[in-house]
Amino acid sequence: MYIDATKFDYSKFSYPDAARLVDRDKEAARAAYRKWIEDSAANIVDRQWEINDIGAVERVGDFIKLLKEAEFTYALGAYTSTIAMVGVCAEDLCRFFADSAGHNMDNLSQYERVRALHRLNLITPAVLEKFDVIRKLRNDCLHFNAGFKQKASSDLKPDALQALNTLKAIYAEIVGALDYRTIDSSTVLALVDVISKEAASTGSGAPGPDGALARTRNLFAGVFGFDMSMNSAQPVYSTSMFEVLDLDPDDEPPELSLRELGSGMIVIVDLTAHEADSMQAQGIGNGNIVSATLMSIPNELQTTGLWRLWSPVKKLCD
Repeated sequence: MYIDATKFDYSKFSYPDAARLVDRDKEAARAAYRKWIEDSAANIVDRQWEINDIGAVERVGDFIKLLKEAEFTYALGAYTSTIAMVGVCAEDLCRFFADSAGHNMDNLSQYERVRALHRLNLITPAVLEKFDVIRKLRNDCLHFNAGFKQKASSDLKPDALQALNTLKAIYAEIVGALDYRTIDSSTVLALVDVISKEAASTGSGAPGPDGALARTRNLFAGVFGFDMSMNSAQPVYSTSMFEVLDLDPDDEPPELSLRELGSGMIVIVDLTAHEADSMQAQGIGNGNIVSATLMSIPNELQTTGLWRLWSPVKKLCD
């Protein structure tokens, strides 16, 4: 039975305030979704942890949009959608790879395309086999054959995860994931910039600044071999000399951007209005060298996120 009754049809009733009632119904639906998300969050995250990470790959195509959506739908438990999107994504990845190698294979089927790539020694037999695994899973899903129809959600879950992780493994192998052992600082900064832009994009599926912080922490651990997390909830203090990069007393709250002279790391400090006024009274501005003690209470990841002044900023030199 399929019951399609999401919205109340106010056109059948003579309510003078129908618009208000529609808004009321929407708010009730929003509350229901908030409760569903809260109740489902643990399972969503657990499924997200089942998806393999492949690091960073610089070369991308339009297929990346489908890959991200497939990861998102798997985390939500929409396994049929995951399989379908992985299948389409695999075809576009294959075409992208063929084009990059100077071979237009758009007129071939996926079955023919991967075998043509293999004959050209552009992919290994193992990669060909992985493409076939995805193609067969996708065909079962697309044609909705009898065997596929009879599968329960618990049976579709391993198929969806296999398809998704297989696709990511192919992508990392044939296009090439970055080797964190040889990566340079400019590339790291570029990766952090991408993470920040994706967090600011409402359509990225990433959970905003908190998600960006987690991804940056994981990236730094892979590249530099250290954990940004303090692994403690105790406040963190830092006394040092800094270069003032920017003082914005008109922001809400006022902000101070500093570069630590020893490490070169940049830190953003939230100020009170009194602290901002005090710095302006000292004539502290961009380019000045100052000393300060900063304090941060670790966030949920136990990384230093929000910094505040623990002692007044002292101007050392212009």
